[in-house]
Amino acid sequence: SILIFSSVVFTLILLTIHISSKNIESTFSHNRNLDKFSLTQKLYNLKKIEKETIKIDEIPISKRKSDFILKMLPIVQEVNKKILSKRERIFLIEKRLKTNSLSVLDADSLKRLFREYNVKNNDFKELKSRTDIIPISLTIAQAAIESGWGTSRFALKGNAFFGQKIVGSNGNGIKPIENKNPLVKVRSFNTLKDSVYAYAKNLNTHNAYKKFRQVRREQRSLSQTLDGHNLAKTLKNYSELGKPYITKVQSIIKGNNLGRFDYLEYQSAQR
Repeated sequence: SILIFSSVVFTLILLTIHISSKNIESTFSHNRNLDKFSLTQKLYNLKKIEKETIKIDEIPISKRKSDFILKMLPIVQEVNKKILSKRERIFLIEKRLKTNSLSVLDADSLKRLFREYNVKNNDFKELKSRTDIIPISLTIAQAAIESGWGTSRFALKGNAFFGQKIVGSNGNGIKPIENKNPLVKVRSFNTLKDSVYAYAKNLNTHNAYKKFRQVRREQRSLSQTLDGHNLAKTLKNYSELGKPYITKVQSIIKGNNLGRFDYLEYQSAQR
């Protein structure tokens, strides 16, 4: 009887191990397979993500890319939702202005938005053109290029994922190792989220990206999904490389199927 009991216990142990391993495998596959990523999935804990250093040592490039995309995705979503909230606010204020029902709070909000997006003469059309989201595919692709998929010294030391430069002795920045001009630094940030928001503001306000905003506005007017692959054509001024840089951005978007993320539900903003 002792022998039979021992055999039963051993069988149960093996069954438990088998089930546990299956559960672990299932969980791992769900977390790592981007094809199964749910568009309605809750955002990752941003504070937890921002405290983590993207691992680079002894990690296969395919897994490193997947990790990078999964870490970037919820943060880009969060930044875009914040911008979209401001955009919706602008439409609401414009509507109230037409009906002479603008409150003091509305007026103050409008002043702040005109200041934030460097819009003069109370130009609502220009404000709406500048206050809009950046396609997820484009954001992730540019971050991948500028940060080497999160492996660059600037990304690891200063959350600098987009290669934004600052000139002068003031401001937080990291000096490039080979730098002919000691006053030029790569702008650093406290968090990855701050870096993404600054990148979005750069595209939304700088004169060099006026064409980007124009094409994005045209896509909006046609009720099209904002297309990162198409909008990349307008960013010749983002890098000294010019057209080869555009080709590289589009290659990363297409090669990693990032365009699927441009169809998330918050694209349905007012036109």
